[in-house]
Amino acid sequence: MSFERKIKRKPIGESNLVIVGLARDCEHQIEKEVKVIDAAFKNFNTVTWVIIESDSDDKTVEKIELLAQDMDMVLISLGRLRDTYPKMTERIAKCRNEYIKIIKGDKYAGFDYVAVADLDGVNQDVNDRAVASCWETEIEWDACFANQSAPYYDIWALRHNLWSPNDCFKNYHFLMENKVEKSRARFAAIHSRMIKIDPEQAPIEVDSAFGGLGIYKKALLEGCEYAGIDQDGTEFCEHVHTHQMMKKNGARLFIIPKFINSAWNAHSKNLLRYDGILLRLWHKLRLSRTLGKIKALFTKNE
Repeated sequence: MSFERKIKRKPIGESNLVIVGLARDCEHQIEKEVKVIDAAFKNFNTVTWVIIESDSDDKTVEKIELLAQDMDMVLISLGRLRDTYPKMTERIAKCRNEYIKIIKGDKYAGFDYVAVADLDGVNQDVNDRAVASCWETEIEWDACFANQSAPYYDIWALRHNLWSPNDCFKNYHFLMENKVEKSRARFAAIHSRMIKIDPEQAPIEVDSAFGGLGIYKKALLEGCEYAGIDQDGTEFCEHVHTHQMMKKNGARLFIIPKFINSAWNAHSKNLLRYDGILLRLWHKLRLSRTLGKIKALFTKNE
């Protein structure tokens, strides 16, 4: 039996939510990010936090400890993981599996949803109206993911049979190995997939996505695990592995277009450079055509 038939969606005001996230070297933005996200979910019956920290070289831990004094928040610091887990995605998967273990505990038995949030500055535009849009759709989702007012940026986590059917970085390396120029390869494999999704568009069903913020039915997430490396040690996006497990269990995953959490960010800003190049080329071609017409006019008059 699929998840959507087993667990029906509850109204926001009747639902209990745990927000989970990872933190590393984010002392300067963590307070603002947490408060913005917390306010976006203010209409839930109960909201609590679990933050997993590791490998910070700044005052991230101290900042979160101060936040926890005034919020319902649990901080788990795993210390220095990079000596044991040198690959980034392996460390991330280790930390994410820690919050899965925690939400399985008795303290969270009565909770309905889990919001997984990045805490690195990509959720500065999320608000309660964006969250409410996930409940306004008639689609019975099991997990839903954020959109951006700028082009959708999280291509590594994205899987859609037409839009992004494969690992964008593996695609990039394939093109590079076949002598495609670096900027062209990167644009073809990654940036060309960063499309702008109209907020008025219908939800987009995906095999995987994230975009910095996702909401899951709690039973769906606690029945899975994260992994970040292949058997041969190659890194891959940890969300994809988890979502594959969910899909095998019949779960339905959607990007909700009105669920806006940010605009341009560090991940999508390279598109501005590509757009700028295209714009300059367009102006150059337009100017060239205009000059050609002027030249033809004078030549005719002679």
